[in-house]
Amino acid sequence: MKAGGVAPHAQPVLSTALVVQATRRWCGARQCSLPGGPALHRLFAPLGFFMMAASFDSLMLLVEHAAGRPLLAGLADQPTRDQRGIDALLATGQLAAAEGWLDFTASRCSLAGAIDCAIVSVRLAAVAPDPTAIVS
Repeated sequence: MKAGGVAPHAQPVLSTALVVQATRRWCGARQCSLPGGPALHRLFAPLGFFMMAASFDSLMLLVEHAAGRPLLAGLADQPTRDQRGIDALLATGQLAAAEGWLDFTASRCSLAGAIDCAIVSVRLAAVAPDPTAIVS
């Protein structure tokens, strides 16, 4: 086991399609002046990711605040630049993945550290552990 309880051969399960769907739900809720968390919970809970909604909601709120504008969502097969950016952040775990989309360098974004932590939180919540690696 690695530190933090994540098995070394755990596989991330956040596909691009799931990220696009989650960002669509979150953006849709926000456009209706509703919190994004419950919409995300309805998506993630049936998949067994009960803690994912809070982590993903935090990431989206931080990125939206850093962008200084509402995040935009497109159709399932036509994700927006915002959706592709969120997907890149989660796929790589690196703020640099946002280059050309948003500038998260610490000198330009006071939320860079918080966004980095939110990315880690979502990625940890998205790990499906190898059932043989669970220690009782």
